[in-house]
Amino acid sequence: MEQAIGEREAWAELRAETARMAARGAASAGVPTVIHFARFELAFLRDVCERLDGGAPLPLDIVCLHAIAARLFPDLPRRNIRALAGYLGHSPANGRRAGGHVEATAFIWTAILPLLERAGVESWSTLKEWLDAPAPATRPRNARRVYPLAAERRAALPDRPGVYRFLRRNGDVLYVGKATSLKKRVAGHFKARGPVTERGLELLTQVHDVSPIETPSLVEAALLESDEIKRLDPPYNVQLRAADRCAWFASGDLRHAAPAPDDAHRIGPLPSEHALEPLAALIALAGGAVPTRVLRAAALAVPSVFAPERALFDEGFAIFRAEHLAERPGDDCIQTAAERLAATARALWLLRGRADAEPESDDSDPSEWDLARVRRRLERSLVQTGLLLRRSRFLRLIANASVAFRERDMSGARALVIAAGVIHDRCDLPSVAEIASVARLPAVPSREPRDRQACFDAAVYDRMRILLTELHRVRSEGGDVALRIGHHVFAPERVARLMRGI
Repeated sequence: MEQAIGEREAWAELRAETARMAARGAASAGVPTVIHFARFELAFLRDVCERLDGGAPLPLDIVCLHAIAARLFPDLPRRNIRALAGYLGHSPANGRRAGGHVEATAFIWTAILPLLERAGVESWSTLKEWLDAPAPATRPRNARRVYPLAAERRAALPDRPGVYRFLRRNGDVLYVGKATSLKKRVAGHFKARGPVTERGLELLTQVHDVSPIETPSLVEAALLESDEIKRLDPPYNVQLRAADRCAWFASGDLRHAAPAPDDAHRIGPLPSEHALEPLAALIALAGGAVPTRVLRAAALAVPSVFAPERALFDEGFAIFRAEHLAERPGDDCIQTAAERLAATARALWLLRGRADAEPESDDSDPSEWDLARVRRRLERSLVQTGLLLRRSRFLRLIANASVAFRERDMSGARALVIAAGVIHDRCDLPSVAEIASVARLPAVPSREPRDRQACFDAAVYDRMRILLTELHRVRSEGGDVALRIGHHVFAPERVARLMRGI
Protein backbone atom coordinates (compact mmCIF):
# COMPACT_ATOMS: atom_id res chain seq x y z
CA MET A 1 0.00 0.00 0.00
CA GLU A 2 2.92 2.36 0.69
CA GLN A 3 4.03 1.93 -2.95
CA ALA A 4 0.55 2.39 -4.42
CA ILE A 5 -0.32 5.55 -6.34
CA GLY A 6 -2.80 7.92 -4.72
CA GLU A 7 -6.53 7.78 -5.28
CA ARG A 8 -6.65 11.10 -7.17
CA GLU A 9 -3.78 10.11 -9.45
CA ALA A 10 -5.44 6.79 -10.26
CA TRP A 11 -8.76 8.43 -11.02
CA ALA A 12 -7.08 11.09 -13.18
CA GLU A 13 -5.36 8.37 -15.24
CA LEU A 14 -8.65 6.52 -15.68
CA ARG A 15 -10.40 9.75 -16.70
CA ALA A 16 -7.70 10.52 -19.28
CA GLU A 17 -7.98 7.01 -20.75
CA THR A 18 -11.78 7.18 -21.01
CA ALA A 19 -11.45 10.57 -22.75
CA ARG A 20 -9.11 9.04 -25.34
CA MET A 21 -11.51 6.16 -25.86
CA ALA A 22 -14.51 8.49 -26.19
CA ALA A 23 -12.65 10.55 -28.80
CA ARG A 24 -12.34 7.37 -30.89
CA GLY A 25 -16.11 7.04 -31.06
CA ALA A 26 -17.31 5.36 -27.85
CA ALA A 27 -21.00 5.59 -26.96
CA SER A 28 -22.22 8.76 -25.31
CA ALA A 29 -23.36 6.79 -22.27
CA GLY A 30 -19.75 6.07 -21.45
CA VAL A 31 -16.87 3.89 -22.55
CA PRO A 32 -17.91 0.22 -22.93
CA THR A 33 -16.39 -1.56 -19.92
CA VAL A 34 -16.38 -5.16 -18.76
CA ILE A 35 -16.05 -5.89 -15.03
CA HIS A 36 -16.21 -9.45 -13.78
CA PHE A 37 -18.40 -8.83 -10.74
CA ALA A 38 -19.76 -5.38 -11.48
CA ARG A 39 -22.41 -5.39 -8.76
CA PHE A 40 -19.60 -5.35 -6.19
CA GLU A 41 -17.22 -2.95 -7.97
CA LEU A 42 -19.80 -0.34 -9.00
CA ALA A 43 -20.30 0.96 -5.47
CA PHE A 44 -16.61 1.88 -5.19
CA LEU A 45 -16.46 3.46 -8.66
CA ARG A 46 -19.56 5.59 -8.08
CA ASP A 47 -18.25 6.72 -4.71
CA VAL A 48 -14.88 7.86 -6.05
CA CYS A 49 -16.51 9.53 -9.05
CA GLU A 50 -18.88 11.50 -6.81
CA ARG A 51 -16.10 12.61 -4.47
CA LEU A 52 -13.45 13.47 -7.04
CA ASP A 53 -15.48 14.49 -10.10
CA GLY A 54 -17.98 16.82 -8.46
CA GLY A 55 -21.09 14.85 -9.37
CA ALA A 56 -20.16 14.22 -13.02
CA PRO A 57 -21.63 11.05 -14.50
CA LEU A 58 -19.54 7.87 -14.33
CA PRO A 59 -17.56 7.79 -17.61
CA LEU A 60 -18.00 4.01 -17.99
CA ASP A 61 -20.81 1.97 -19.57
CA ILE A 62 -20.43 -1.24 -17.55
CA VAL A 63 -21.59 -4.80 -18.08
CA CYS A 64 -21.11 -7.61 -15.59
CA LEU A 65 -19.07 -10.57 -16.84
CA HIS A 66 -20.39 -12.77 -14.03
CA ALA A 67 -23.98 -12.10 -15.18
CA ILE A 68 -23.02 -13.01 -18.76
CA ALA A 69 -21.35 -16.22 -17.59
CA ALA A 70 -24.43 -17.16 -15.55
CA ARG A 71 -26.43 -17.27 -18.81
CA LEU A 72 -23.76 -18.88 -20.97
CA PHE A 73 -22.69 -21.51 -18.41
CA PRO A 74 -25.72 -22.17 -16.19
CA ASP A 75 -24.45 -25.61 -15.11
CA LEU A 76 -20.96 -24.64 -13.91
CA PRO A 77 -20.59 -25.23 -10.15
CA ARG A 78 -18.84 -21.85 -9.70
CA ARG A 79 -18.38 -18.76 -11.88
CA ASN A 80 -16.01 -16.60 -9.84
CA ILE A 81 -13.12 -15.12 -11.79
CA ARG A 82 -10.58 -17.87 -11.02
CA ALA A 83 -13.02 -20.71 -11.65
CA LEU A 84 -14.29 -19.26 -14.92
CA ALA A 85 -10.87 -18.26 -16.25
CA GLY A 86 -9.46 -21.69 -15.42
CA TYR A 87 -12.46 -23.45 -16.96
CA LEU A 88 -11.85 -21.59 -20.22
CA GLY A 89 -8.12 -22.44 -20.22
CA HIS A 90 -6.41 -19.46 -18.57
CA SER A 91 -3.72 -19.83 -15.90
CA PRO A 92 -4.40 -17.09 -13.34
CA ALA A 93 -1.56 -16.16 -11.03
CA ASN A 94 -1.73 -17.63 -7.53
CA GLY A 95 -1.55 -14.21 -5.93
CA ARG A 96 -4.94 -12.52 -5.83
CA ARG A 97 -3.95 -9.11 -7.21
CA ALA A 98 -5.75 -6.57 -9.38
CA GLY A 99 -3.37 -6.96 -12.32
CA GLY A 100 -3.98 -10.71 -12.49
CA HIS A 101 -7.73 -10.18 -12.22
CA VAL A 102 -7.73 -7.68 -15.09
CA GLU A 103 -5.73 -10.13 -17.23
CA ALA A 104 -8.16 -12.95 -16.37
CA THR A 105 -11.15 -10.72 -17.16
CA ALA A 106 -9.71 -9.86 -20.57
CA PHE A 107 -9.10 -13.56 -21.30
CA ILE A 108 -12.66 -14.53 -20.29
CA TRP A 109 -14.15 -11.75 -22.43
CA THR A 110 -12.14 -12.81 -25.48
CA ALA A 111 -13.04 -16.47 -24.96
CA ILE A 112 -16.80 -15.89 -24.70
CA LEU A 113 -17.18 -13.57 -27.71
CA PRO A 114 -17.75 -16.49 -30.12
CA LEU A 115 -20.31 -17.94 -27.71
CA LEU A 116 -22.15 -14.62 -27.56
CA GLU A 117 -22.14 -14.41 -31.33
CA ARG A 118 -23.71 -17.87 -31.57
CA ALA A 119 -26.37 -16.63 -29.14
CA GLY A 120 -27.19 -13.77 -31.53
CA VAL A 121 -25.31 -11.09 -29.56
CA GLU A 122 -23.15 -9.16 -32.04
CA SER A 123 -22.95 -5.62 -30.63
CA TRP A 124 -22.73 -3.77 -27.34
CA SER A 125 -26.34 -2.65 -27.58
CA THR A 126 -27.66 -6.17 -28.27
CA LEU A 127 -25.51 -7.47 -25.39
CA LYS A 128 -27.24 -5.07 -23.00
CA GLU A 129 -30.65 -6.00 -24.36
CA TRP A 130 -29.78 -9.70 -23.95
CA LEU A 131 -28.78 -9.09 -20.33
CA ASP A 132 -31.89 -7.00 -19.64
CA ALA A 133 -34.22 -9.70 -20.96
CA PRO A 134 -35.73 -12.05 -18.35
CA ALA A 135 -33.18 -14.64 -17.32
CA PRO A 136 -33.84 -18.31 -18.06
CA ALA A 137 -35.13 -20.39 -15.18
CA THR A 138 -32.34 -21.12 -12.73
CA ARG A 139 -31.40 -24.63 -11.76
CA PRO A 140 -32.95 -25.90 -8.51
CA ARG A 141 -30.66 -25.52 -5.51
CA ASN A 142 -30.68 -29.27 -4.88
CA ALA A 143 -29.95 -30.22 -8.52
CA ARG A 144 -26.90 -32.40 -9.14
CA ARG A 145 -23.84 -30.38 -10.05
CA VAL A 146 -22.46 -30.78 -13.56
CA TYR A 147 -18.66 -30.87 -13.82
CA PRO A 148 -16.43 -30.46 -16.90
CA LEU A 149 -14.68 -33.79 -16.19
CA ALA A 150 -16.95 -36.48 -17.64
CA ALA A 151 -18.19 -39.18 -15.31
CA GLU A 152 -17.08 -41.79 -17.85
CA ARG A 153 -13.49 -40.56 -17.58
CA ARG A 154 -13.59 -40.84 -13.81
CA ALA A 155 -15.09 -44.33 -13.99
CA ALA A 156 -12.30 -45.48 -16.35
CA LEU A 157 -9.55 -44.89 -13.77
CA PRO A 158 -7.81 -47.98 -12.33
CA ASP A 159 -8.84 -49.39 -8.97
CA ARG A 160 -5.20 -49.35 -7.85
CA PRO A 161 -2.94 -47.24 -5.59
CA GLY A 162 -1.28 -44.26 -7.15
CA VAL A 163 -1.12 -40.52 -7.67
CA TYR A 164 -3.56 -38.45 -9.72
CA ARG A 165 -3.19 -34.98 -11.23
CA PHE A 166 -6.17 -32.74 -12.02
CA LEU A 167 -5.62 -30.80 -15.26
CA ARG A 168 -7.05 -27.61 -16.73
CA ARG A 169 -8.21 -27.39 -20.33
CA ASN A 170 -4.75 -26.00 -21.27
CA GLY A 171 -2.91 -28.85 -19.50
CA ASP A 172 -1.93 -26.97 -16.33
CA VAL A 173 -1.76 -29.17 -13.23
CA LEU A 174 -4.27 -27.86 -10.70
CA TYR A 175 -3.93 -30.42 -7.90
CA VAL A 176 -1.97 -33.56 -7.03
CA GLY A 177 -3.30 -36.24 -4.68
CA LYS A 178 -2.60 -39.82 -3.64
CA ALA A 179 -5.06 -42.69 -3.41
CA THR A 180 -5.45 -46.25 -2.23
CA SER A 181 -7.80 -46.60 -5.20
CA LEU A 182 -7.45 -43.99 -7.94
CA LYS A 183 -10.99 -44.64 -9.19
CA LYS A 184 -12.65 -44.30 -5.78
CA ARG A 185 -10.58 -41.32 -4.61
CA VAL A 186 -11.16 -39.24 -7.72
CA ALA A 187 -14.86 -40.12 -7.72
CA GLY A 188 -14.98 -39.00 -4.09
CA HIS A 189 -14.04 -35.45 -5.09
CA PHE A 190 -17.12 -35.21 -7.28
CA LYS A 191 -19.52 -37.12 -5.02
CA ALA A 192 -18.60 -35.61 -1.69
CA ARG A 193 -21.03 -36.31 1.09
CA GLY A 194 -21.84 -33.18 3.02
CA PRO A 195 -20.91 -29.60 2.13
CA VAL A 196 -18.14 -28.88 -0.37
CA THR A 197 -15.90 -25.88 0.27
CA GLU A 198 -15.94 -22.91 -2.06
CA ARG A 199 -12.29 -23.57 -2.86
CA GLY A 200 -13.13 -27.18 -3.67
CA LEU A 201 -15.90 -26.18 -6.08
CA GLU A 202 -13.62 -23.58 -7.66
CA LEU A 203 -11.07 -26.34 -8.28
CA LEU A 204 -13.55 -28.86 -9.69
CA THR A 205 -15.02 -26.24 -12.03
CA GLN A 206 -11.64 -26.08 -13.80
CA VAL A 207 -10.84 -29.82 -14.01
CA HIS A 208 -11.09 -31.02 -17.62
CA ASP A 209 -8.98 -34.16 -17.30
CA VAL A 210 -7.17 -36.36 -14.80
CA SER A 211 -3.74 -37.94 -15.25
CA PRO A 212 -3.19 -41.07 -13.10
CA ILE A 213 0.11 -42.73 -12.18
CA GLU A 214 -0.19 -46.22 -10.70
CA THR A 215 2.24 -47.30 -7.97
CA PRO A 216 2.95 -50.79 -6.56
CA SER A 217 2.07 -49.68 -3.03
CA LEU A 218 0.38 -46.91 -1.08
CA VAL A 219 3.74 -46.11 0.57
CA GLU A 220 5.19 -45.27 -2.83
CA ALA A 221 2.09 -43.28 -3.77
CA ALA A 222 2.52 -41.09 -0.69
CA LEU A 223 6.21 -40.49 -1.48
CA LEU A 224 5.48 -39.72 -5.14
CA GLU A 225 2.72 -37.29 -4.17
CA SER A 226 5.16 -35.22 -2.09
CA ASP A 227 7.75 -35.12 -4.87
CA GLU A 228 5.19 -34.26 -7.55
CA ILE A 229 3.73 -31.40 -5.52
CA LYS A 230 7.18 -29.86 -5.18
CA ARG A 231 8.02 -30.44 -8.85
CA LEU A 232 4.76 -29.04 -10.23
CA ASP A 233 3.74 -26.54 -7.50
CA PRO A 234 -0.03 -26.98 -8.14
CA PRO A 235 -2.08 -23.95 -7.03
CA TYR A 236 -4.70 -25.98 -5.12
CA ASN A 237 -2.28 -27.99 -2.98
CA VAL A 238 -1.69 -26.36 0.38
CA GLN A 239 0.51 -28.92 2.16
CA LEU A 240 3.91 -30.24 1.00
CA ARG A 241 4.75 -27.31 -1.28
CA ALA A 242 8.39 -26.25 -1.25
CA ALA A 243 7.87 -22.46 -1.26
CA ASP A 244 10.72 -21.00 0.83
CA ARG A 245 10.72 -23.82 3.36
CA CYS A 246 13.81 -25.63 4.63
CA ALA A 247 14.77 -28.13 7.30
CA TRP A 248 16.03 -26.57 10.54
CA PHE A 249 18.77 -27.45 13.03
CA ALA A 250 18.87 -26.27 16.64
CA SER A 251 21.79 -25.23 18.81
CA GLY A 252 22.81 -27.30 21.82
CA ASP A 253 20.89 -25.04 24.22
CA LEU A 254 17.85 -25.17 21.86
CA ARG A 255 17.59 -21.37 21.84
CA HIS A 256 18.64 -20.80 18.23
CA ALA A 257 18.13 -22.56 14.90
CA ALA A 258 19.76 -22.47 11.47
CA PRO A 259 18.61 -23.71 8.05
CA ALA A 260 21.69 -25.96 7.70
CA PRO A 261 23.73 -27.96 10.21
CA ASP A 262 27.07 -26.57 11.43
CA ASP A 263 29.29 -26.87 14.48
CA ALA A 264 26.84 -24.86 16.59
CA HIS A 265 23.62 -26.35 15.23
CA ARG A 266 23.68 -30.13 15.46
CA ILE A 267 20.14 -31.02 16.56
CA GLY A 268 17.82 -31.84 13.71
CA PRO A 269 16.35 -31.99 11.17
CA LEU A 270 13.34 -30.11 12.52
CA PRO A 271 10.20 -28.85 10.74
CA SER A 272 10.51 -25.19 11.76
CA GLU A 273 12.83 -22.61 13.27
CA HIS A 274 10.79 -22.50 16.48
CA ALA A 275 10.04 -26.21 16.83
CA LEU A 276 12.00 -26.71 20.08
CA GLU A 277 11.33 -23.36 21.76
CA PRO A 278 8.84 -24.93 24.23
CA LEU A 279 11.46 -27.45 25.35
CA ALA A 280 14.09 -24.71 25.67
CA ALA A 281 11.66 -22.74 27.86
CA LEU A 282 10.91 -25.78 30.03
CA ILE A 283 14.63 -26.44 30.51
CA ALA A 284 15.23 -22.79 31.47
CA LEU A 285 12.35 -22.81 33.94
CA ALA A 286 13.52 -26.12 35.41
CA GLY A 287 16.93 -24.50 35.92
CA GLY A 288 15.45 -21.64 37.94
CA ALA A 289 14.88 -18.95 35.29
CA VAL A 290 12.38 -16.20 36.13
CA PRO A 291 9.05 -17.10 34.43
CA THR A 292 8.63 -13.94 32.36
CA ARG A 293 5.59 -13.59 30.11
CA VAL A 294 7.69 -14.57 27.08
CA LEU A 295 9.05 -17.66 28.84
CA ARG A 296 5.62 -18.69 30.14
CA ALA A 297 4.13 -18.36 26.66
CA ALA A 298 6.97 -20.35 25.07
CA ALA A 299 6.63 -23.18 27.60
CA LEU A 300 2.90 -23.42 26.81
CA ALA A 301 3.40 -22.97 23.03
CA VAL A 302 1.06 -19.96 22.80
CA PRO A 303 1.61 -16.35 21.66
CA SER A 304 2.89 -14.05 24.42
CA VAL A 305 -0.34 -12.06 24.49
CA PHE A 306 -2.22 -15.19 25.62
CA ALA A 307 0.16 -16.23 28.40
CA PRO A 308 -1.56 -16.90 31.77
CA GLU A 309 -0.90 -14.78 34.84
CA ARG A 310 2.30 -15.62 36.67
CA ALA A 311 0.66 -16.84 39.90
CA LEU A 312 -1.46 -19.40 38.05
CA PHE A 313 1.49 -20.50 35.89
CA ASP A 314 3.76 -20.86 38.94
CA GLU A 315 1.20 -23.09 40.62
CA GLY A 316 0.83 -25.25 37.52
CA PHE A 317 4.57 -25.50 36.93
CA ALA A 318 5.18 -26.49 40.57
CA ILE A 319 2.84 -29.46 40.10
CA PHE A 320 4.46 -30.27 36.75
CA ARG A 321 7.91 -30.19 38.35
CA ALA A 322 6.85 -32.46 41.22
CA GLU A 323 5.28 -34.98 38.82
CA HIS A 324 7.91 -35.05 36.10
CA LEU A 325 11.20 -33.53 37.30
CA ALA A 326 11.58 -34.93 40.80
CA GLU A 327 14.42 -37.43 41.24
CA ARG A 328 13.32 -41.03 41.46
CA PRO A 329 15.08 -44.33 42.19
CA GLY A 330 17.13 -45.35 39.14
CA ASP A 331 17.65 -41.74 38.00
CA ASP A 332 21.34 -41.72 38.92
CA CYS A 333 22.31 -41.77 35.25
CA ILE A 334 20.11 -38.74 34.50
CA GLN A 335 22.28 -35.76 35.32
CA THR A 336 20.41 -32.74 33.98
CA ALA A 337 16.88 -31.38 33.83
CA ALA A 338 17.10 -31.60 30.04
CA GLU A 339 17.84 -35.33 30.18
CA ARG A 340 15.06 -35.86 32.71
CA LEU A 341 12.62 -33.92 30.51
CA ALA A 342 13.56 -36.01 27.49
CA ALA A 343 13.04 -39.24 29.45
CA THR A 344 9.73 -37.94 30.80
CA ALA A 345 8.54 -36.94 27.31
CA ARG A 346 9.06 -40.48 26.03
CA ALA A 347 7.36 -42.00 29.08
CA LEU A 348 4.35 -39.70 28.71
CA TRP A 349 4.11 -40.48 24.99
CA LEU A 350 4.14 -44.22 25.54
CA LEU A 351 1.75 -43.99 28.50
CA ARG A 352 -0.91 -41.80 26.88
CA GLY A 353 -0.56 -42.67 23.19
CA ARG A 354 -0.46 -40.62 20.05
CA ALA A 355 -3.73 -38.77 20.57
CA ASP A 356 -2.39 -36.74 23.49
CA ALA A 357 0.49 -35.46 21.38
CA GLU A 358 -1.84 -33.82 18.90
CA PRO A 359 -2.48 -30.07 19.17
CA GLU A 360 -5.10 -29.01 21.70
CA SER A 361 -8.53 -29.25 20.10
CA ASP A 362 -10.80 -27.46 22.61
CA ASP A 363 -12.61 -24.32 21.50
CA SER A 364 -11.96 -22.33 24.67
CA ASP A 365 -10.72 -18.75 24.52
CA PRO A 366 -6.90 -18.88 24.27
CA SER A 367 -6.69 -16.23 26.99
CA GLU A 368 -8.82 -18.24 29.47
CA TRP A 369 -6.67 -20.37 31.75
CA ASP A 370 -7.18 -22.58 34.77
CA LEU A 371 -4.82 -24.86 36.65
CA ALA A 372 -5.81 -28.00 34.75
CA ARG A 373 -5.25 -26.32 31.40
CA VAL A 374 -1.80 -25.03 32.39
CA ARG A 375 -0.73 -28.53 33.48
CA ARG A 376 -2.17 -30.10 30.33
CA ARG A 377 -0.40 -27.62 28.04
CA LEU A 378 2.93 -28.07 29.84
CA GLU A 379 2.74 -31.84 29.38
CA ARG A 380 1.67 -31.42 25.77
CA SER A 381 4.60 -29.12 25.01
CA LEU A 382 6.96 -31.62 26.57
CA VAL A 383 5.55 -34.59 24.65
CA GLN A 384 5.47 -32.81 21.29
CA THR A 385 9.02 -31.47 21.48
CA GLY A 386 10.32 -34.77 22.80
CA LEU A 387 8.65 -36.44 19.83
CA LEU A 388 10.41 -34.08 17.42
CA LEU A 389 13.81 -34.92 18.93
CA ARG A 390 13.26 -38.67 18.73
CA ARG A 391 11.80 -38.41 15.25
CA SER A 392 14.79 -36.40 13.95
CA ARG A 393 17.15 -39.21 14.98
CA PHE A 394 15.08 -41.84 13.18
CA LEU A 395 14.75 -39.68 10.06
CA ARG A 396 18.53 -39.43 9.87
CA LEU A 397 18.78 -43.22 10.02
CA ILE A 398 16.27 -44.02 7.28
CA ALA A 399 17.68 -41.28 5.02
CA ASN A 400 20.56 -43.72 4.32
CA ALA A 401 19.03 -47.18 4.53
CA SER A 402 17.18 -49.94 2.73
CA VAL A 403 13.55 -50.20 3.82
CA ALA A 404 11.42 -53.30 3.22
CA PHE A 405 7.67 -53.33 3.88
CA ARG A 406 4.67 -55.54 3.29
CA GLU A 407 1.32 -53.82 3.28
CA ARG A 408 -1.61 -55.78 4.63
CA ASP A 409 -3.03 -56.81 1.25
CA MET A 410 0.29 -57.47 -0.49
CA SER A 411 1.33 -61.08 -1.19
CA GLY A 412 5.03 -60.16 -1.20
CA ALA A 413 7.01 -57.14 -0.08
CA ARG A 414 8.57 -54.02 -1.55
CA ALA A 415 12.04 -52.61 -0.90
CA LEU A 416 13.35 -49.05 -1.26
CA VAL A 417 17.06 -48.17 -1.28
CA ILE A 418 17.56 -44.64 0.07
CA ALA A 419 20.78 -42.61 0.00
CA ALA A 420 20.97 -38.99 1.19
CA GLY A 421 17.17 -38.97 1.43
CA VAL A 422 16.66 -39.89 -2.26
CA ILE A 423 15.18 -43.21 -3.41
CA HIS A 424 17.78 -44.72 -5.73
CA ASP A 425 16.32 -48.19 -6.25
CA ARG A 426 13.20 -50.22 -5.56
CA CYS A 427 12.08 -53.79 -6.21
CA ASP A 428 9.76 -56.61 -5.20
CA LEU A 429 10.78 -59.08 -2.47
CA PRO A 430 9.24 -62.42 -1.46
CA SER A 431 9.15 -61.16 2.14
CA VAL A 432 10.65 -58.43 4.30
CA ALA A 433 13.20 -60.95 5.61
CA GLU A 434 14.82 -61.03 2.15
CA ILE A 435 16.14 -57.49 2.66
CA ALA A 436 19.31 -59.02 4.14
CA SER A 437 20.23 -61.16 1.16
CA VAL A 438 18.89 -59.76 -2.10
CA ALA A 439 21.85 -58.91 -4.31
CA ARG A 440 19.97 -56.09 -6.02
CA LEU A 441 19.89 -54.16 -2.76
CA PRO A 442 23.46 -53.20 -1.93
CA ALA A 443 24.03 -51.99 1.59
CA VAL A 444 23.84 -48.20 1.76
CA PRO A 445 27.15 -46.99 3.23
CA SER A 446 26.81 -45.63 6.72
CA ARG A 447 27.60 -41.94 7.06
CA GLU A 448 28.97 -39.65 9.69
CA PRO A 449 26.27 -37.79 11.68
CA ARG A 450 27.11 -34.51 9.96
CA ASP A 451 26.80 -36.11 6.50
CA ARG A 452 23.46 -37.67 7.45
CA GLN A 453 22.15 -34.23 8.43
CA ALA A 454 23.59 -32.29 5.50
CA CYS A 455 21.27 -33.94 2.95
CA PHE A 456 18.12 -32.55 4.56
CA ASP A 457 16.22 -29.79 2.83
CA ALA A 458 12.43 -29.31 2.75
CA ALA A 459 11.97 -32.02 0.10
CA VAL A 460 14.08 -34.63 1.91
CA TYR A 461 12.51 -33.79 5.28
CA ASP A 462 8.99 -34.21 3.88
CA ARG A 463 9.95 -37.40 2.06
CA MET A 464 11.44 -39.05 5.15
CA ARG A 465 8.65 -37.81 7.43
CA ILE A 466 6.05 -39.23 5.05
CA LEU A 467 7.96 -42.51 4.84
CA LEU A 468 7.96 -42.74 8.64
CA THR A 469 4.22 -42.00 8.77
CA GLU A 470 3.53 -44.63 6.13
CA LEU A 471 5.64 -47.24 7.93
CA HIS A 472 3.62 -46.58 11.08
CA ARG A 473 0.45 -47.08 9.02
CA VAL A 474 1.74 -50.34 7.54
CA ARG A 475 2.47 -51.72 11.00
CA SER A 476 -0.81 -50.51 12.51
CA GLU A 477 -2.75 -52.23 9.69
CA GLY A 478 -1.06 -55.58 10.28
CA GLY A 479 1.83 -55.34 7.79
CA ASP A 480 5.57 -55.79 8.34
CA VAL A 481 8.55 -53.43 8.19
CA ALA A 482 12.28 -54.26 8.18
CA LEU A 483 15.35 -52.05 7.87
CA ARG A 484 18.89 -52.44 6.66
CA ILE A 485 21.25 -49.69 7.85
CA GLY A 486 24.77 -50.27 6.61
CA HIS A 487 25.35 -53.98 7.15
CA HIS A 488 22.95 -54.17 10.10
CA VAL A 489 19.53 -55.71 9.52
CA PHE A 490 16.60 -54.88 11.79
CA ALA A 491 13.84 -57.50 11.69
CA PRO A 492 10.19 -56.45 12.11
CA GLU A 493 10.23 -57.11 15.89
CA ARG A 494 13.23 -54.84 16.39
CA VAL A 495 11.87 -52.18 14.06
CA ALA A 496 8.70 -52.14 16.16
CA ARG A 497 10.82 -51.31 19.22
CA LEU A 498 12.79 -48.66 17.32
CA MET A 499 9.60 -46.94 16.14
CA ARG A 500 7.88 -46.83 19.52
CA GLY A 501 7.44 -43.28 20.63
CA ILE A 502 8.22 -41.66 17.27
